[in-house]
Amino acid sequence: MSKSDNPGAALPQISDLRALLALATDGTVSQAARRLGMTQSGLGYALERMRERFGDPLFVRVGNRMAPTPLAMELQEPAARVLRILETEIAGVRRFDPLTTQREFRVAVNEIGAMTLIPRLVKRLSVTAPGARLSPVNLASSALLAALVSGDVDIAAGHFPEMGDTLLQQLLFHRDYVCVARADHAFIGEALSLADFAAAPQVTTPGIPATSAWLASQLRRKGLRMNTTMVCHHVAAIPFIVSSSDLIAIVPAEVLDLFGPITRLKPVRLPLRIPAIDIRQHWHPRLAADPAINFLREQIFHLDHRGKAWASD
Repeated sequence: MSKSDNPGAALPQISDLRALLALATDGTVSQAARRLGMTQSGLGYALERMRERFGDPLFVRVGNRMAPTPLAMELQEPAARVLRILETEIAGVRRFDPLTTQREFRVAVNEIGAMTLIPRLVKRLSVTAPGARLSPVNLASSALLAALVSGDVDIAAGHFPEMGDTLLQQLLFHRDYVCVARADHAFIGEALSLADFAAAPQVTTPGIPATSAWLASQLRRKGLRMNTTMVCHHVAAIPFIVSSSDLIAIVPAEVLDLFGPITRLKPVRLPLRIPAIDIRQHWHPRLAADPAINFLREQIFHLDHRGKAWASD
């Protein structure tokens, strides 16, 4: 029984298949070896493994050329097909060309990120990956980790301290917050005392929970309490609410940059500095070597924040 009849026998190596096809094409060992960039003895070893595997000489000398046997001729088409799959489909799995990709990138951001990060990312990708599609998603923090684990989301960008060490992460920038009022407010000028800040009617939002909690704690230490007269779940609406009322608000500095010129808002200085929060991008460890995700991370990392390069770790 030949090895070809034994299902347990070792399959041909990729180099053996290449040797078979090269010799069938060129007809001489010397030319086939040159084509493959190997020595004639190396080519001979590969052919010997094939002969032993199939129990057939595969090539016989006819004049100055090596002529394939019927079995060698039969092997050429499947051998070429195997190499074609290896070189195009399998090798292509790890290849990523941003200029030709049609990949959909799913990025999780909250409302603030959708207003500030996503437009910049769209503009950048239009140059670096014009065929790529960007799909922003807004998920509750409780669902975000599961979405990253499952692959429903590629990257989450924002302030997610509850993620802990489960995911890989990279610092993007530090988000500052500012108190704002209507530019022509009758009673509020360029600065407020802590007591006046607490007493002023204010519109708040659940969209900045960490900052709101910090402010509330600072006021409690002074025996003060915030005068919240409106709660608005839409951060983008707050600049318009403030500009048409006597309400004040705490908003991210990027929101003031975006809406200040069209809503006539002014920053109001407080006696305490509101601490900045870290904005990071998060991704699952199984995607750490994915060239497409690495490309997306680089695009996000090198965006500008308020006209400056974003911070590095």
